Amino acid sequence: MLKPFVRLATQGWLSVVVTTQLLGCASGTTPLADVLSALATNRWDSGEASILAAQTNPLYRHLRIEVQGRAPALLVLGYVDPHPQGDIEVWYSAKREVIKTQNGRIVGTSGLEVDWRAVRFPEAPPLWTALQAEGRLYQRLRDEMPGHRYAIADHIELKPWLGSPPITLPASLASAQARNDYHWFSETTLDSSAQPLPPSWFAWGLHRGQPTVVYSEQCLSATFCLKLQRWPVQESTS
Repeated sequence: MLKPFVRLATQGWLSVVVTTQLLGCASGTTPLADVLSALATNRWDSGEASILAAQTNPLYRHLRIEVQGRAPALLVLGYVDPHPQGDIEVWYSAKREVIKTQNGRIVGTSGLEVDWRAVRFPEAPPLWTALQAEGRLYQRLRDEMPGHRYAIADHIELKPWLGSPPITLPASLASAQARNDYHWFSETTLDSSAQPLPPSWFAWGLHRGQPTVVYSEQCLSATFCLKLQRWPVQESTS
């Protein structure tokens, strides 16, 4: 079971404070803290591009988040929750906006304009590396805010995609790298007890020497979609 968002681990919270200090930020009103919290608050100050371009501390892991029409933000990995269906990575900002990912998929958020408070899979989705060309079906249950909508059931088709996907990539992901170095997958909602979501896209590659989902595009509602990228970009599959 996912831990409640209010129970941020002490170790994880200390790590984000230390990270902020190592990057030259002394308080929650610094430019970096504004960038980290802006995903939920929509307060974008000047200088965010130069902050994202700066070398992040290699002791910590970062997730670059982009929402259409807004500047990108960086979140910091606070801690990892072991789970039978795959470890859950907990990413959060200096003001505690939270995104939880499991095998690259968003499985929980807090502090965003649309939140998935919890996600459950009656059966674990197929492993990326074990997926055949014909794809697989799986079910997802999610609790959504606002609106207090619980156990929304999505029936999803997961399939591999050859070549570049039909999406607009961010400037942070070179088209040649996306085409030649990553293995792509699509997830399409075939049926849902709520409004169906746009397709999700996942790029599988290497980061820090480990195979993982390095980039994805996932929608929490029909109009609120996120681009997630492990940061900084370091390696390819070649």
